[in-house]
Amino acid sequence: MSRTKNRLKKDEIAFRLREKLGKVYPVGTFLPPERALAEAFGVARPTLRRALEPLIKEGLLENCPGVGTRVVAARALARRLKSKWRVIGLLLPDIRSPFFVEITEAIEYTALQRGYQILLCSSRRQLPVEELHIKQLVERQVDGVIIAHDRYREFPQTLDLLEKASIPFVLMFGIPTKAKFDTVAVDEKAGVYEAMRYLLSLGHREIAFCHPLPQTEPHPRMEAYLEFMKENRLPVPKHFFIPSEALEDRAAPFTLKNLLSRSPHPTALFAGNDQMAIILLKQLAALKMRVPEDFSVMGFDNLRFAEHLSVPLTTMDQPIQEMGRRATELLLERVELAKPLAPRHEIFHPRLIIRESCAVVRSESSALARN
Repeated sequence: MSRTKNRLKKDEIAFRLREKLGKVYPVGTFLPPERALAEAFGVARPTLRRALEPLIKEGLLENCPGVGTRVVAARALARRLKSKWRVIGLLLPDIRSPFFVEITEAIEYTALQRGYQILLCSSRRQLPVEELHIKQLVERQVDGVIIAHDRYREFPQTLDLLEKASIPFVLMFGIPTKAKFDTVAVDEKAGVYEAMRYLLSLGHREIAFCHPLPQTEPHPRMEAYLEFMKENRLPVPKHFFIPSEALEDRAAPFTLKNLLSRSPHPTALFAGNDQMAIILLKQLAALKMRVPEDFSVMGFDNLRFAEHLSVPLTTMDQPIQEMGRRATELLLERVELAKPLAPRHEIFHPRLIIRESCAVVRSESSALARN
């Protein structure tokens, strides 16, 4: 008799779990730990394991040793749910950028934990391409869209298409706080000011700036740099501004020689991002300029490689993982709650990471001065 009751209990647990798959436990997520599930059903763990066995055989669950039991999108489950593949569109300006690679990883991980797949799109920093991607995402009726957008570029008019199709979206980076949609941004001005104050504390007064992107429009970090220099009555001659394209392999030696030979010559250079900083470190080494003894270099972003360079880079850390995760959470709140929400604007603050690429200014420390 006890065996019959045990068998019925096992079958009942399997039935109740099967009904919850895809709803209480979305595809791609993990069931609660065995101990918690066994307590919830009022059975011993061996009984629970026997209840899970048929679900695993049906392909509804997957046993991941050392991790847990994951809900998988088997055909039987897909037919029972009668639901479409859950997809989030992720529109980036440049999928080759290490910065956006890290953002993508954070967004994808958070989405997978909630049972969503990522459809990756790249605009190549071109507005027509960005708008074309948005049109196609609307046509495919994705569940939501995350758009990494540059503040200094025009907003795509096709955002209206997302609103008309009732497809929720979140914009990331450089977005005005009065925007009528959800945004996740970083306080770039605060980050630049903290970086510049640190350089100032080391005695640097002649600080050059390298533009982070190949463009003619002012970047928010460049605007903050100019404001800081003006507020502190520091010199800002034209040759202190370095376009990113001026650091391409053939042009870089000439650009830096010209920068360091003119008066006043800078003692430090603030790179608009870590990618520009690594190019600067390479080119300065080729010119026999020692960093930081002869010249200090500051970055911005704190990409993974920054601490592993031959001269570990002092930089401003953007909380990339937290920003990607939060953008996904904001989006999925709108997707899953399906009710009106006031626009949310979340601002993240960079923090200074001090390493070895910046040092105190020494009188006659420059290699040029020795020559």
